[in-house]
Amino acid sequence: MRTAAVALGISALPVTAGCVGTSNDEPPMAHIELSETLKRFKTTTGFVDGVVTVEARRRDGSPRILTSARHLEAEWGLYAPAPPIPGFVSREFLLSENRHDGRTLLYALVEWDDENPDDYMAFGWWMHLPVGVSFRELEAAELGVFMDGPELDLSNPPEMPPSGEATYLGAIGGLYEYRYGSGWREELQGESQYVEFSAPIELTADFSDASIGGCIGCTGDVVAETLHLYPIVAWRGPPPDALPADYEIHLGHTPFQANGTFENTDITVSHPERTVTETEGVLGGQFSNVPDSHGNPRRVVGLADVRFDEADGSSGSFLGGFSALTPVTVAPPESETP
Repeated sequence: MRTAAVALGISALPVTAGCVGTSNDEPPMAHIELSETLKRFKTTTGFVDGVVTVEARRRDGSPRILTSARHLEAEWGLYAPAPPIPGFVSREFLLSENRHDGRTLLYALVEWDDENPDDYMAFGWWMHLPVGVSFRELEAAELGVFMDGPELDLSNPPEMPPSGEATYLGAIGGLYEYRYGSGWREELQGESQYVEFSAPIELTADFSDASIGGCIGCTGDVVAETLHLYPIVAWRGPPPDALPADYEIHLGHTPFQANGTFENTDITVSHPERTVTETEGVLGGQFSNVPDSHGNPRRVVGLADVRFDEADGSSGSFLGGFSALTPVTVAPPESETP
């Protein structure tokens, strides 16, 4: 059984965030202040004539701008789930760049309106490795995630409803790590294993008191799979002995700002067979500026970084990005379906 200790330090992405086309003009969000959590997934992307561009900014501030026009390793549309919004299509891109000061690998899933490609969303992750470090040495990598599209442009914030509620259903995916304590067999104790995970996420926004909360893993299992992060984890052997199934991450209601951004640190992790003694972390996100047919923001996206300790000395973490839509966006009235 191969094990590895993983340093899951997602580096901060740029403060200048927003969509770009082909010009070199300063992004409209260049002077918008972002919280430290939002900096971790806000970045600059572009999607023009089927070409995706993503800026990944390293910890030292240096940018890596990768585009499918110059850095394409693979492109496909076979494996991703169908886009949940009717009329949208999607493709996946794997990009890489090899420079004198290291290598960068970037995965992007892009969904866009087939009749209006300017209405797109780009999700993904990137990793940067110093010179001489193998892609197998994840512990030495800088890792980042991103979610971006015109509907997330904070220079054009959403109009939040003055009252009422909206439910958002979607999925979260990323890296799950588990470090073994005394309750596991001797050869595992002190070791760490990790795997890609995905889970359902359900959020409820209460516009009357400007708050949002919900749960990860409450409407379905947290599952171990190798889908989007396969260049990192596919070759590392079988899944952990401590699978992520049956964990639930409960998110208390937390206020959101007038621009539709929020940070939730009221987080509790539970498991029916393991005693979780302490939880810490953050779920940070933002609302879309595109309304659904009921006038509510159609989407919520963000990043979750959650760590927990258990009674036997074991500990674990979930680190990933999420996207959730209102049910009417996914299944609008028949007369509105393209």
